[in-house]
Amino acid sequence: MLCRLTRWMVSRAEDRGKDLPRFAARHIERCGHCRGYSLFVASLSSRFPSELPQFLAGIPDIPLIPAGRAAESGDRAFRPRRFLIRPFPAAAAGFALAGAAIALFLVVRRPEPLSSLEKATAIAAVKSVTSAPSRLGGFLEGPETALAQEREILEKSFLSAVEYFQDRLNIRVEVRDAPKSL
Repeated sequence: MLCRLTRWMVSRAEDRGKDLPRFAARHIERCGHCRGYSLFVASLSSRFPSELPQFLAGIPDIPLIPAGRAAESGDRAFRPRRFLIRPFPAAAAGFALAGAAIALFLVVRRPEPLSSLEKATAIAAVKSVTSAPSRLGGFLEGPETALAQEREILEKSFLSAVEYFQDRLNIRVEVRDAPKSL
């Protein structure tokens, strides 16, 4: 595991041109395999420029046709396609859109404005729906009583816990004034 990490660090340091971390350098001093890998990676930068002509000589020649000659040769495979709007389909699409717009304009009619009597009844209906009912007060008072009950239960539980700890730990807590309500 450490060898794999060290080899990765060696490659990364060589690629970025930075120094190795101290733990990797110490590991390379102790491990022969990682030391060999480090020497191999260090030699790559000097070996590649000298081996490049041999590498390129081994690649087979591929006949490339320059862009200017491709158009002259008449070969359809290399001819670029041009984006061209065809006149008949474009005109047909235009007529179809115009017809759809006219049909939509004729079919969808604007509603006639409301009379003053209709406006008054609509406003009265909205006011009746949005006004609060007379028995709403009971709903608003209910949560306050439930919260008050919860507060009382919490106060009793807290006082009970204090008494329990007083008995167990032999501590006396004197209450000089009556407990204030939370």
